[in-house]
This record gives sequence, structure tokens and C-alpha cells, in this order.
Amino acid sequence: FKRKEACFLMPLTRLYLIRHGQTDWNVRAALQGRTDIALNDTGRAQAREARALLQGVRFDAVYSSPLSRAVETAALVSGWERGAIQTDERLTEIAFGPWEGRESRGLGPAFAPFFADPANYRPPQGGESLQSLMARTGAFAAEMLARHAGQTVLAASHGAALHALLTCALRRPMSEFWAVNLDNCCVAVLESSGGPFHLKEVLGKADAGYAEKYLK
Repeated sequence: FKRKEACFLMPLTRLYLIRHGQTDWNVRAALQGRTDIALNDTGRAQAREARALLQGVRFDAVYSSPLSRAVETAALVSGWERGAIQTDERLTEIAFGPWEGRESRGLGPAFAPFFADPANYRPPQGGESLQSLMARTGAFAAEMLARHAGQTVLAASHGAALHALLTCALRRPMSEFWAVNLDNCCVAVLESSGGPFHLKEVLGKADAGYAEKYLK
């Protein structure tokens, strides 16, 4: 008699992370941060392209940063009514304080570590640190694993916020903060079968990396 061991498969949890579509401030490489800038027509077209790319994916829940560029992206991509989308402050973009609205390439050495050496970035007065950003976005990712085990979730957010979430969820060092290329409306697909998230794939067209666009 040979005893057969039962095999239990953990349900697969999928988290689709989408960066919002283009805004006019993206075009001129201005730091948006918490400033509520709307999508432009290109951004809306990008969101519709992302929806076609994700055709057939059924979302059990849709989350978004409270900022309108992210909420509109979430609605266009998911097809959900805005009232059904759950906004979460933890998905809001990093605050740049007095730098918001300014072009990044004109900020000089004070801003340079943001991309070149994230671990040593120091925000201006009224801004937020990358460590704080990682703490709140990482907490969001952990909550998704607990709340939506075995489900498929869409979360719309922002460039720095999503890179912080990926750094935490994938347990990567700060030196790899910008390693995943997330252009406007690109989608990072995270999966978990009971353990930590892993990065399955990145979907969508990327003309350049987030950092490259802001350092032109």
C-alpha cells in the first residue's frame, strides 16, 4: 500500500498595476506629485489601448490613487463606473512640495539623487521621502494579498508610487528602484500563489523609462 499525499494548490492572486495616462505636465517633464493634473487626449487614448490589451481580464476589485489622472485611467481601463472604484491615499504620488510644477531637469543637484541614488534622496521642505512612499505603497500591496487572495485586482497609480510599491513587494534593493520600465499606461503584472508577489510581466508600449523622460 502506497500512501498518496494530497496536493493543495494555493489560489493565484494577481495584481495589475497601471501607471496613469499622459498629462500635459508629463509632456514637459514637470513634476506633478500631489498636484491634480488631468489626462490629456493622448493619455485617454493610451488608457483605451491598455483596456484592449487587457481584454478578457476580469477584475474582482479596482483601486486608484485619489488624483483624477489615475481615477480616469482606472475607469477607462476597467470599464467600471467611477463610483465603484475604491480610492486609496496610499496610491497617491509622492509629494514634491515646492518643486511641483517645475521641470525636473532644471532642479539641479538637489533633485539628482531621486533617480541616480534613490537611497540618498532628500526631499525639499513639504516633500515626501522615498522611504515614506515605500512604506505606504508596500502596506497597500501586503493588504491586497490578505484581502483579495485568489482574486484579480487592478490598481491605478503614478510613476514613483508604483516603483516604490514594486521595490517593496518584490523585495528589491533601493539600487533597483527604477529597474522596471513603466511608461504611461504600462502595466506591471504581479502574481502570488501564497507567498510574496513576483513580477510576471510588463505589458504596454514604453518609449523610454520613467527616469529617462525626466532627465532629458
